[in-house]
Amino acid sequence: MLAVEYPLFQALASAFYGEWRLGWFLGLALYWATWCAIVPLALVGRHALVKMLKLQRPDLKLLALVAFPLAMAALYRLATGMEYERIGAAATDMVLSTAFGNGFFEELLWRGTSLHLFPNSRFLGIVWPSVWFALWHFASGTVSLDGNVVALVIGAALFGFYLSYLSRRTGGIG
Repeated sequence: MLAVEYPLFQALASAFYGEWRLGWFLGLALYWATWCAIVPLALVGRHALVKMLKLQRPDLKLLALVAFPLAMAALYRLATGMEYERIGAAATDMVLSTAFGNGFFEELLWRGTSLHLFPNSRFLGIVWPSVWFALWHFASGTVSLDGNVVALVIGAALFGFYLSYLSRRTGGIG
């Protein structure tokens, strides 16, 4: 996957050099459509995908676990000097659609598929997809203007482990 996504993001960022976000967003859209939608469907089937999306009846402990990454994301958004400070209406639309794309499609691929294929293996169900989730962020991170790809990869790894833990705990991604 990385061997395909890295050159794709580089080519799209070059094609839209003045608007690198457009190249980045197109790269994400292609990634969501292929790796995050078609691949999980082929690997686990439609029935398993629907089962992954079942809504859980949240208890207070689970709500606290889900609220933690949301609070961290809000704090990150408030940090001064971040690229997000300068976004306009078009970029805001892109950020919102990215949040939906990542929150839905990436969870199907990185958490849901591994949860279904490897229900009894912590390594294959949590560690392996979290490491690859982090490495995948290298491809998209290299076209970002903030240039902090290492922090993005490390953050993605930590967040991937956390989300894998949540999906294991709840038995789904919904």
